[in-house]
Amino acid sequence: MKTIPKQVLRGLKSIADETVEQGIDNVKKALGAVDSADNGQDLFPDIKDMTEAQKQQLEQNDQVKKQQEMAKLRQELGRGRQVEAEIEEVRRQKEEEEKRKEEEFLENLKRQRMIEEEERQRLQEVQTPEHKKKKSRGSAFAHGKKPSADQMSATGEFSKKPD
Repeated sequence: MKTIPKQVLRGLKSIADETVEQGIDNVKKALGAVDSADNGQDLFPDIKDMTEAQKQQLEQNDQVKKQQEMAKLRQELGRGRQVEAEIEEVRRQKEEEEKRKEEEFLENLKRQRMIEEEERQRLQEVQTPEHKKKKSRGSAFAHGKKPSADQMSATGEFSKKPD
């Protein structure tokens, strides 16, 4: 009964040993390929080394590009950006946009209220019979004028100091 697990373990050990051996062989092959490809000639056989003149020409081109970029940056820095003016411009544009939107909103609201009022009046005229409509009344006094002492009663509308 104990021999079966022992045989299974021995089989697993032999499989593991074979796997390790294959892994070692694969690593050795990969290292060999890397050693032979140190200079890249194996991987890219068409590439040739640069001559000293070509290297110098490439370096000079890089220097010219660097100098041009530096001159451009110096020019921009000398001229400088007017950040404060740009910020003020953006702020002013935002305020104008908000003001325009607010005016537009108020205009739409006013227009909507007028439409609702017209609709309400139209419905009121249609729904209420003529004899039940409220009659408009004028005030007892003329609008905009203060009543004189003769027109006012002596109760509370006209305050007097006692003599």
